[in-house]
Amino acid sequence: MKLVSLSMVKNEEYWIWYSLTSVYPWVDEILVFDNFSTDRTAEIVRGMTHIADKLTLIEQFGSASEQDTREAMLEFARSRGATHIVHLDGDEVHNDSNLGFCRQLLELHEHRPALRDPPVNPRIPGDPNPTDGILVKHIGFRPVHPGYAGIDTCRPQDLTEPDTFHGCYNFAIRISSLANLHGNGLEWGLHGFAETDDICMQSSPCTLWLPKLYYHHFSWHPRSSRRIGHAHYGRASQDLGSVPAPSHVRPPEVLFRPDGPGNPTLSAWGIEVGRELVPA
Repeated sequence: MKLVSLSMVKNEEYWIWYSLTSVYPWVDEILVFDNFSTDRTAEIVRGMTHIADKLTLIEQFGSASEQDTREAMLEFARSRGATHIVHLDGDEVHNDSNLGFCRQLLELHEHRPALRDPPVNPRIPGDPNPTDGILVKHIGFRPVHPGYAGIDTCRPQDLTEPDTFHGCYNFAIRISSLANLHGNGLEWGLHGFAETDDICMQSSPCTLWLPKLYYHHFSWHPRSSRRIGHAHYGRASQDLGSVPAPSHVRPPEVLFRPDGPGNPTLSAWGIEVGRELVPA
């Protein structure tokens, strides 16, 4: 099993250091595809010497077609021998314990030879013959969008839907098997991934939904000095309110590293660059 993170980014200078650093201990390789950033994103990535042994930066990457761009990213990952990927946006920051758990799960689940895809499970009453059982190809996380009031808060609408609702925004698939993975053929606004038999990941019986697994998504916070208004890559920063995050949600450890570059959000929260701070 080889787990590789894939990030296609544009103007993510405020969070890219934290995003990539957060996955570094748990992936075998970090692939960053910079889509013509005009801020310091590429400069920051080039300067990340503490993850340089796993990091590859591809600059001026991408075309007008989202489908073609996604396929190129997947093929690049396959050329590096990846079997699984972490879908990592430049404003997403992970928690050590969650990604560590996922890596161990994938390693323990690995079959040699590989399970059939799709798995064969006849479900014949009274039949004692073993079947393929569960094939885990994708892992669904719950996104937490920190509120402006502090790292221990989230938007009022976060984590309020039932755990059994596996739709986008209540869950997001952040780890996928590369086996038969491909773009859904659609362009901006409708783009996504499908797998064996053109089944969308969100509809796949091979997706493992873990309600207590989460990551922090800073999509509503300032992300770049060059990011103004709406564009293909995300949305304008906006304070959508703050409520205390659930007790099981812990801040990502990487945000408190003294060697981090800082950003306007962390400064507003009193998380200062250059000295160790421990989350309350």
